[in-house]
Amino acid sequence: MNTLIKLPITLMLILSFSGCNMEADKEKKTPKNTIFIGIDVSGSFTRTKRFKDAMAFLGEYVWAHLENKGRLSKPKDLYIGGIGGNVKEDPQAFFPIHDFIGKSPKEITKKLLQEFGGQKDNLTDFNTYFLRVKSIVKQKNLVLAPISIIMITDGVPEIAGRSKQAVKQAYSRISIKPLEYLARNISIRILYAGPRVGNNWRTYVPTKRVRIWTVEPEVMYGWQEQKKRNGQKGLWNWIADNIDLRIQSRGL
Repeated sequence: MNTLIKLPITLMLILSFSGCNMEADKEKKTPKNTIFIGIDVSGSFTRTKRFKDAMAFLGEYVWAHLENKGRLSKPKDLYIGGIGGNVKEDPQAFFPIHDFIGKSPKEITKKLLQEFGGQKDNLTDFNTYFLRVKSIVKQKNLVLAPISIIMITDGVPEIAGRSKQAVKQAYSRISIKPLEYLARNISIRILYAGPRVGNNWRTYVPTKRVRIWTVEPEVMYGWQEQKKRNGQKGLWNWIADNIDLRIQSRGL
């Protein structure tokens, strides 16, 4: 009788231990990375449909990563800051991972709209943003983990003139140099930039080691349809396949 009573308890302990091991294994196998998210605060972007859609998307994106959902890894660290400012070289505040842990997707979106949605007629300054990323990586000693930089922006720098030469010069002045040897694996993912702008980034922005990936607005708008048709798991898979995918080196 005692043996029969002890057997189910033993099985429960084994199953419980196995479950803990599976969670631990998932944690070990999930690659740890650092995510920086930059949000364009220029008036030409914050007043558009792209901006509102992007903030709602980021609520889902950040939450899913922090909760380690599906194939989306929980980051070692995360920072969200603005791209641009009232004047050139005006650094923006970077909010750390602690400001988003425990919040729902809607709560994250609400915070992002409060912090970044009220700024008007600011300049788009990618170089200052990249320098700020470098500073945080150095100060926090984040150089060993892969670094993924997500930029929510139309991707257009300040351009003096409409000629092809003026456009080329504007993009060639974007300096990714501070990031080139910052970590072994570093990528820039530009979301909501049009096809022509994305091509300009890949063609004219000087880079050696940093990999660039762009996703057009028409593609980004599809995230809500993915969630509606396939549920949150479908959205997580869509993010893994279209946003967080492994980027090949330029020219491959």
